[in-house]
Order: sequence, then structure tokens, then C-alpha cells
Amino acid sequence: MEKWDLLDADGNPTGRTIVRGEPLLAGMYHLVEHIWIVDSKGRLLIQQRNPNLKLMPGVWAANSGSAQAGEDSESAARRELFEELSIRTTPGELVYGGRMRRRNSFTDFWILYRDIDASSLRLQQEEVAQVKWVTPEELVAMLGDRSFHHYGIAYFQFVFRAIERGRRTLYVTDLDGTLLQNNQTLSDETVETVNRLISRGMMISVATARGTIGVQCIQLGRIRFQVPILMLGGVLMYDLYRRRILHSCDLSAATVGSVLQGFADLGRHPQLYRRRGNEVHIYYTDLTPEEEKFIHRTDPNGRTFDHFYHRVSYLRNTPAIFFSCQGPHAVQSELAARLEHIPGIRVVLYADTYAEDNWFLEICRDDADKGSAVRRLCQRVGADRLVVFGDNRNDIPLFREADLALCVANGSPEAKAAADRIIPSNTEEGVPRFLHAIYNRKV
Repeated sequence: MEKWDLLDADGNPTGRTIVRGEPLLAGMYHLVEHIWIVDSKGRLLIQQRNPNLKLMPGVWAANSGSAQAGEDSESAARRELFEELSIRTTPGELVYGGRMRRRNSFTDFWILYRDIDASSLRLQQEEVAQVKWVTPEELVAMLGDRSFHHYGIAYFQFVFRAIERGRRTLYVTDLDGTLLQNNQTLSDETVETVNRLISRGMMISVATARGTIGVQCIQLGRIRFQVPILMLGGVLMYDLYRRRILHSCDLSAATVGSVLQGFADLGRHPQLYRRRGNEVHIYYTDLTPEEEKFIHRTDPNGRTFDHFYHRVSYLRNTPAIFFSCQGPHAVQSELAARLEHIPGIRVVLYADTYAEDNWFLEICRDDADKGSAVRRLCQRVGADRLVVFGDNRNDIPLFREADLALCVANGSPEAKAAADRIIPSNTEEGVPRFLHAIYNRKV
């Protein structure tokens, strides 16, 4: 015996229930879920109801069902998808599209953006006769010939707006100077806001110059990312939850040898990054005072990462993924000019966000930057729109790939010039507050 919770005219629970099939009391409503499935081509998966049903027999309709007593809206939507179509979803995967009051019910709209082989679905035969993909234009035509149930013009306007709002947009933010505070920490507000938005279906990721150690230092794992993050300026795609490297842009042994010779010619000593399974280890022969402080970083709990660093007598010409060194601008710019002519590499020079006249010089494969990495990530997660946040020159390739590029107010002049829009600074929680506003459709 299925029971429904009764809601008042404002959609609030009354504490009363009704058995399905019983007439509703005047002024009472129950909760219904409509789940629209949208693939990467913009098609909609619709279902034909079983011809033996009492309500709307044999009609093509939305995937729908009623919430049972004690059941929240998202759980009900996920249950209906599994019961009727055998589609499993994870919490937060369905995108909430809004609520309408309709006759004797409140209808919550949920959207699942996923490519599905319709022929592979196991249908609940007593409820669903068949399913098929249709384009929005085909759906409108079905409304015209009455083969699809006409829920009303306002309904379909609402649905299409919700689908558009919930497009597969990927939001990617830089860390230092952008998402992080000036003391290199994630504020509690940032963590809470971003986690809440991720749980509601927003795809949020990170593109940072930091490596695996750097993100651990700031406890980036406090944010429960559902999509991979990008590290070392785009060299690594990384599953932070499983601590697994998904992709890396490797330098050949010959290229490593040429770079090492360039450093040796100027008497400089780089740090060499190599993959060891799903870890990145760093090898060096000598360090500047700034680099000494850098490698002895700890996380907020005092945990060190010394075991990832290895002092060696010399650096070998073996495959690697990255080079890094720090120093004053005059010294670093001379080194950059010497190295940038080596074939197959990209040289990046940018100022340290936290230390005066300390500049990072980084070397990676010539096709590895935040821009190429985010293209790869968009393909992986099926994103059709990209919104990015940054503050420095190494974020400009990211900006070029974006549909909307946002620079925090504390960003460099070069980054501001390349951005579409300036938002409040990192210390004003510019990124999380903008994301919150986007979710609530205020921007």
C-alpha cells in the first residue's frame, strides 16, 4: 500500500498522509517528480506508457512518479529512474530544475545529462512499453499530433528553460590567488559552498600549477570533487578522490637531457618531476633558500612530504613530466631565454603569489598547458560549456578556451586584460560567491 505525504498550498509538509488512489482533500497536494534525460546531442529520452495503465494508457510521456511518504524529492526521482528504466544514479548526479504547482500536485523537475543506449535498458513492463530518444523539435511535433501527453505550454517552457540552465557546464578555477586565501588556505566558507554546489550537480574542478604535494598541503581533499582536477599547469589530470593519475604529458629522455644541459650551462639546478605509479616524486641536486622552504612544507596537521623529495648526485636523462626552479626575476628571465629555444618544450615564468621577487620557472611538454588540459577534461566529462576563474599569466591559456573567463580583482594586469569579466578578490570569496550566484541564476 503506497502512501503519499500531503503538502499545503505553499508546498510545505502538513504531517498528514494519504493512500494512493484516495481523493485528495481540498487545498492538499502531493509531490511528483518528472525526470528529463538529456544526452550530449541535446536529445530527450521519453517513454511510452503501458497500454493497460488506467492513467494515460499508451501515451508517450515524461519519465515520472510520485514521492512516497517520508521520501525526499531527489531520492524519489532516483528510485523512479531505477524502477522504471533500470538507470542507476549517484546522489547529486541529477540536476534540480525547479518546481511547479499543477492541479493537485507539486512537480519537481530533475535532469539527468547522460548518453544512454536506450536498447540496453531493462524496462518495468507493467509501467513502460518502450523508450526512445527524440530531439526537442521532434517532441514539439509529437505535441502537435497528440502522441505525446500535453502537460501545458507553461510546463514545456519551464522544462526547456531548466534543461538550458542545467547544461553540462564545467567550472574550473585556479587555486593560488584565486580560490585560496592569501595565507594559502581554503576558507570554511569556500569548502562549504563548493561542496554544496557539487552535491547539487555543478561540475567544478581545479587547474593549478601545484602538484600532488601542493594540493595535499592545502588539504584540497576537503572539497569532494566529482570530476578530475588538473595539476602542474595542465601536465597532470588527477582523480583526487582515488588519488590516481589519469593522464600525464611526458617528456622524452632526449628532451630531458637538452633541458638539463641548458640549466648546467648557466650553473642552475632544477627540480625534476617523475611519475612513480600514481605518485609524483621530485629529484634535485641543490636548492635555493626559497626552494628549501618549499620542499619542507607541511599540511595544516603538521604532516611533511619529505619522502617525495630525493637529493641525488646528478640528474639523469630519463623520461620525466616537469621541471621547476625558483629565483629572482633577473636570474629566471635569463634562464628562460636560454631554454625556450629547445624543441618540444614550453617555458613558463610567473611571479610567486606569496613572496616578493621570487619567480617560478616551469618547463613541460610544449602541448601541455591549462588550455589543452581543460579541453581534454571537457571531453572526458562531456561538458558543453566552460567557465573558468584565474588570476595570473599562466591562467591565460585557460581563459582562451573558456566560454566565460573570470579574473579575480587581485589578478595580474595581463590576466585581467585577457578575462571577460572581473569578479571580487580571493579574500572576498569571489569564486565561491560567484558560483553560488550562478546556481541561483542571479548572474
